[in-house]
Amino acid sequence: MPATGKFFPVILIYVLVSVFTGCGRNPVNSNGKGSNIRHGQRSRPKITKIIQPEQNQVFTIGDAVIVQVDKVADTVQAIDSMEFFVGGSKVHGCLEEPYRFEFKTKNIPVGTLSIRTVVWLADSLREYHNLEVILWSDIIPDNLPYKIENVYPHDKKAYTQGLIYEDGYLYEGTGQYNESSLRKVEIKTGDPVRLTMLAGEIFGEGITIFNERIFQLTYKSQVGFVYDKESFKRIQKVYYQNKEGWGLTHDGTHLIMSDGSNRIYYMDPEFFTEIRQLEVFDNKGPVSRLNELEYIEGKIFANIYGKDEIVIINPESGKITGKLNMKGLLDEADRHSRIDVFNGIAWDAEQRVLYVTGKYWPSLFEISLGGSI
Repeated sequence: MPATGKFFPVILIYVLVSVFTGCGRNPVNSNGKGSNIRHGQRSRPKITKIIQPEQNQVFTIGDAVIVQVDKVADTVQAIDSMEFFVGGSKVHGCLEEPYRFEFKTKNIPVGTLSIRTVVWLADSLREYHNLEVILWSDIIPDNLPYKIENVYPHDKKAYTQGLIYEDGYLYEGTGQYNESSLRKVEIKTGDPVRLTMLAGEIFGEGITIFNERIFQLTYKSQVGFVYDKESFKRIQKVYYQNKEGWGLTHDGTHLIMSDGSNRIYYMDPEFFTEIRQLEVFDNKGPVSRLNELEYIEGKIFANIYGKDEIVIINPESGKITGKLNMKGLLDEADRHSRIDVFNGIAWDAEQRVLYVTGKYWPSLFEISLGGSI
């Protein structure tokens, strides 16, 4: 698949209030009112500034973050009080110097965290400071062992975008203009027992099966198709705002979608509206080019586009907890002129095996995992 590249409900208050340090009780403005001094509209220069942290400063989960606001030098304007917000929630207030607080990031999801301060001045005016910090994962992902149990034929003309196992068959969504399809596949032979082609101008992407319906994304058309699982009759179209559709799975409640970035999108299955976003990080930074997805025993498995690698994502924290290194899976002798990247993850929950393949690959691999997910 070609690639490009918040709201995430962060429950912070119970985490933060126990670790504050600094000044006094929550402030109450003297008259409960105030005129905003907004960026680009203020009548005079700001008299305060954020000393720390810096915009987009990187922290690791578990680090303490100190937020400090000071007066600009030589100002005589008095400060009445100050309020601090983290992730949209008010977490601290100051009535006197030092205007600072500290919070721990132990139970906060990885990714972008917004910080806002509201400075109340003695003349009932107020000014704002906004910045974001970036939280990286605090764990090193485990490299999970696996064993190849079987190798089956795979259609060399199938540009695999999505792969699902159900009822003893594989359901496969394929891509490329004038080649995209949806198919039900016999595992041992690689032959489709049912197949429908998409219109030539449509580039098919990831698929999932939810409530006896098959959902299929498209690459740049910002539309998805919904089919009856048994007949492949198209019964609905869904639309989304993401510029690109990549991978698709579900957790039993929501559809889960990727778009080539380091974000995962939880979508309402009926209206395909976005419920929330999840940023994905490991201990080295954001993990992008998330492609084909599979929800397995409470974790999200994702191909990394362009790499022979599957990452395992904690859907609550966004942390990468494990990796599957697939380098060398396909024998060099099987690499034909049109061979493309590793892609495709299907999970047989009963046998606890994965089926994996790639775009235009001649082989489908059945693998068992040697460690706990």
